[in-house]
Amino acid sequence: MKIIRFSPEAVSEAAGVLKRGGVVIFPTDTVYGIGALPDNEKAIKRLFEIKKRPIDKPLQILISDLKQVDDLAVEVSGTAREMMEKYWPGPLTLIFKKKPNIPDVVTAYGPTVGLRMPDNEAVLTLIRKTGPLAATSANLSGQPDPGSAEEVLIDADLLLDNGACRFGEPSTVVDTTTDPPKILRKGHITPI
Repeated sequence: MKIIRFSPEAVSEAAGVLKRGGVVIFPTDTVYGIGALPDNEKAIKRLFEIKKRPIDKPLQILISDLKQVDDLAVEVSGTAREMMEKYWPGPLTLIFKKKPNIPDVVTAYGPTVGLRMPDNEAVLTLIRKTGPLAATSANLSGQPDPGSAEEVLIDADLLLDNGACRFGEPSTVVDTTTDPPKILRKGHITPI
């Protein structure tokens, strides 16, 4: 696996790998993630294989702009918009009903999708070049989440190294399809 330090050139290289159907490991504000373009089913299946992740466990989609939520989700409540405005970019994943343009393999054939805007310039710059990324933590399924490039123990086509992640723990996950919204996983913040 090729490892490159974060720089504008490195981000361009990582974007090229993703656009050619590759799988890339990158930093976020929480932990290192592994991702692929959501509309490339072959790359998504490879991501699952690399992680040894059960196909019935959905991936989340990382975005770089609030406008992308409306491209991917339906029924975005006022409460969800308030949480996005207050906590994004940041360590918060929000679950929405998904739009049909999201491939079923990304969402484990379920009706919902988790969206997140990480507070990390390296991955946000990458997403601006590629569009949203289907992603999960860059570890073997069930193993500890990597907080730095050195802790990543799986291989992909490329690893974009930007040092240690700020939080070192996964994001808080909130299901906004229920009223009131429900915390599914506690993380760095408690938004409700």
